[in-house]
Amino acid sequence: MATMGAFRTFLLSYPEILLAALCFLSLAALRLALRCRGSSVPLRWPVVGMLPFVLSNLGHLLDAATAALRDSGCMFVFRGPWLVGGDFLVTCDPAAVHHCLAANFDCYDKGHDFAEMFDVAGNGLLNADAVSWARQRQVVATVFAAPVFRSFLISTVARQTARLLVPFLDHAAEAGRAVELEDVFMRFSLDVSYAVVFAADLDSLSVSAADAPYPPFGQATRIAGEAVMFRHVVPARWWKLLRWLNVGIERRFAEAKAVLDEFVYLEIAKRKAEPLPRGEGQGGDLLSMYMAWPRDPAMTDRQRDGFLRDAAVGYMIAAKDLVASALTWLFYMLCTHPHVEDKVLAKLESLRANAACCGGKAVVFDSDTLRSATYLHAAVLEALRLHPPAPFEEKEARADDVLPDGTRVTKGTRILFCIYAMGRVEGIWGDDCREYRPERWLSGSGRVRHQPSYKFAAFNCGPRSSLGKDLGLTNLKIAAAAIIYNFRVELVDGHVVEPSDSVVLHTKNGLMVKVKRREAA
Repeated sequence: MATMGAFRTFLLSYPEILLAALCFLSLAALRLALRCRGSSVPLRWPVVGMLPFVLSNLGHLLDAATAALRDSGCMFVFRGPWLVGGDFLVTCDPAAVHHCLAANFDCYDKGHDFAEMFDVAGNGLLNADAVSWARQRQVVATVFAAPVFRSFLISTVARQTARLLVPFLDHAAEAGRAVELEDVFMRFSLDVSYAVVFAADLDSLSVSAADAPYPPFGQATRIAGEAVMFRHVVPARWWKLLRWLNVGIERRFAEAKAVLDEFVYLEIAKRKAEPLPRGEGQGGDLLSMYMAWPRDPAMTDRQRDGFLRDAAVGYMIAAKDLVASALTWLFYMLCTHPHVEDKVLAKLESLRANAACCGGKAVVFDSDTLRSATYLHAAVLEALRLHPPAPFEEKEARADDVLPDGTRVTKGTRILFCIYAMGRVEGIWGDDCREYRPERWLSGSGRVRHQPSYKFAAFNCGPRSSLGKDLGLTNLKIAAAAIIYNFRVELVDGHVVEPSDSVVLHTKNGLMVKVKRREAA
């Protein structure tokens, strides 16, 4: 009877206990809010951690994170909800970037979580760690340095610019209709990367396909990008449950991977049956270069095909989105800073005699001609500083470590390097860091200034620095120069352009522009 009485007393007092707990949590939350009032640094709330910071800043998370890093001295720890995990260190400190990505590189890798989230890339270089990474990077470095591949890639960009990009924009200028330029660049980049990998034309940007939906292969790459972003922003248990149930975005992702595999494995089989002839202008595509690589005797035929598939898909996903993003933000900057465009155009006009016509009066510049266009180079770098295509880089500590500022990092800690914020913090780039000013990249003699990769990390830093940096910049300049010289691009009145919360820095609402032929403008 005594026990029953005690139990009854507990039940009767339960509302009071619950009320007391709620009061305690409310007072703790109020105390936190008052203490941090006026600061952009996320509050750590009871139970939910810093999740309210994410929810309240959806749509402009990158700018919110930049403000938080600026107020916190370039580093803070993000705490996820209780029992869910999701804690990680956020930083934009160049010293931490150099320490983790270069000086103490062996102590940090992408981790199992990243490889699982990005499983569409298979076991390729994007996901590789340790021994596998070193071996694959050697292959990629050799391929990218080969004159036949470099020549094929650069000529492919110029060819696709002349036969697809310029005619498409010329058609839009003649029709006088608004163009969503980011979509144009996505299609153009897809066509270029597809041709570089397979030595075949997809032509998703042809004038005849202007209003057509994406081809299945292109649609599959787009869904893959959306799914990877989804996996980054929700707890791992959520997307793994959706994958197990095969519903929602995870179902579409599985279907997209099946489309990619079907395309790539079919092309590998065709190439095995009928290899492309080697010679001038032939055999320089990525797939041919990889197939010519000496085979590992320990590899089975299936493993070899998987190796080729991962190389092809990894390049396609990386090149397509990153180049499209870089071109989008470059032209947004040029639209909003016409004096920069005028300076670039003046230089291109002086180089006109060395350029090639691509039909009518349209002009496309080759890579050699553009070597002296240093202001265009500076304009591209400045756009990448403010709008890096990959706005953050993620690593996981393989062992306990201490960062240069004394912050202790335990094994398993995830670190998020906010590359987007690095270009917008006064302590890194000066008081004018948020201004688009290509002149900061030029010396008094007009040469392009070098900036260390731990300060300008748009192409990563340390041993994982992008092997395709110079090729990527060359490709951007070929496409940009052709557009600037032949057309005037103007933002549609009232159209707001903002970055989206995504793994690749796309826009939220696209880039709506009017295109006019330069002679008409």
